[in-house]
Amino acid sequence: MATKVNCLPFTIPSMPRLGLDDLEDRFRRLSLLMYDTSVPGATLEKEVYPYLAPGIEFVSPWRRVRGVETYQVDLAGARGGPRFDLDVSQLSVRLCAPRDAGRAVVDGTLYLRLFPRCAYPMRVILTYEFDLIDGGESFRITRHEEIWRVADVLRSVPFLGRSYDVFRSCSGYLFTGAVLLSRALAGRPAGPEAAREAPGARNAQGRPA
Repeated sequence: MATKVNCLPFTIPSMPRLGLDDLEDRFRRLSLLMYDTSVPGATLEKEVYPYLAPGIEFVSPWRRVRGVETYQVDLAGARGGPRFDLDVSQLSVRLCAPRDAGRAVVDGTLYLRLFPRCAYPMRVILTYEFDLIDGGESFRITRHEEIWRVADVLRSVPFLGRSYDVFRSCSGYLFTGAVLLSRALAGRPAGPEAAREAPGARNAQGRPA
């Protein structure tokens, strides 16, 4: 007698419609648009704003904001300051299990164009966290972070960059001088003499090695 077996249909886990290559192309395009002050606001509204989540968070070394309205105001307001544009060196995208979210990392150089025909480069790393929507056909950016060093910013500013290097050199010698002065006031020798007088430099009989 045949036995009736009820089998559930076997389904293959769905893959996002956007592949990694597609996502890399999208994030490259988004970065170049957002970090180019020559791009008009109408282009941002058409090609950038649709990819922003309502609660998007923006983080940089000196500020943090949340909310798509604030993000859009800041993005548009950047067009009113110094000119700049971005050159992308490397870009990578990774999807997180169960492949409904991911993270994109952009490594590039931001060129500050404070004067005509004069650009000041500054390395910047951009990270985007995003959620896939519409069955993987699109995505929304939930977090955008800028990573750069304040030292790079100071060096990129005309005249201030040279002054910053001089300041660092002087402060280094001042710090060393302050240490030597404190040792002298405390009656402690400095340099090689301090090493010879260290506890580890004496033998078991209490005499200098």
